[in-house]
Amino acid sequence: MAGEVSDRELGFRREAKVRDAALAIAEAASDPDAPDELTFGAKCLVSASLPYRNPPASRLVNGAWIRRNGDYTLWIQGGPQGIPYGTYPRLFIIWLTSEAIRTGSNRLSTGGTFKEFCRKLNIDHSRGKRGQGRALIEQADRLLSSRAAFITGDAQLEKLSRKHVDFLSFSDAYSLFFDESADDRQQLLFQSEIVLTDKFFKEITTHCIPLDLQAVRALQQAPLELDIYQWLAYRMYTLRSPSRPTWQQLYMQFGSGYARLRDFRAGFLESLSTVKQVYAQVRVEHNETGLVLLPSPTPVAGPRLHVVGGA
Repeated sequence: MAGEVSDRELGFRREAKVRDAALAIAEAASDPDAPDELTFGAKCLVSASLPYRNPPASRLVNGAWIRRNGDYTLWIQGGPQGIPYGTYPRLFIIWLTSEAIRTGSNRLSTGGTFKEFCRKLNIDHSRGKRGQGRALIEQADRLLSSRAAFITGDAQLEKLSRKHVDFLSFSDAYSLFFDESADDRQQLLFQSEIVLTDKFFKEITTHCIPLDLQAVRALQQAPLELDIYQWLAYRMYTLRSPSRPTWQQLYMQFGSGYARLRDFRAGFLESLSTVKQVYAQVRVEHNETGLVLLPSPTPVAGPRLHVVGGA
């Protein structure tokens, strides 16, 4: 059909976008006067991942999404619209964290226009039935109305061991305005306000991960790549000796989109290869048992490193 872009063409465009970002990041690293392209991720949602696709009821446990990573378990109970999934809640969390740090306030405004809000996340502001703008709003609504629990220890209490649960709601209140009657020239669609809970505000401003905004933009269409990039960025802030996560451990953390471990391994390595283009200084090897993480420079180094929380 005329006007449609093939998957192959989209792939070529995305590869070019990643290459351009890698070049820009390398140039900025060698230029002390380069503008600061800094943003922040939230550690609490990197240690275990949100779903990559809309999970069917069969993948939920009593209506909740659960992912385990060692003795850490993420539990997400969706609001009326369901569980947040895919790229957009990940980008939205990065924006929330960055705005909370920038403003020092738990009361955030999206800005004067819907277009400006989308510009901050570097996505198209289209609001048609399949538009990115509409998808962003729908996923923001899902995230802000969800409730989470972060569990350390034996989540099932199958053994006589310690279990600690932190419950967390993302917002106390929010208003999302989406005026379908406004035309594209006005764009007065998203003058919205979000009030983060004190607990979530404290969590994301205390335990945050400095990221390179250019890398986030380059990876924004692939949620697994965003997760791998943020995870490696976090690990390299604290890693002092080699770490060897197994494929099974990685599958539990990142593999919700794959039915078989061997398929996950192939998909993960392909995504890792892309991530390493925009995070060239990271040192990661792989073998039959898993990965070998070697101490590496962080993606945001030196004076550009503003905040990172503890373990």
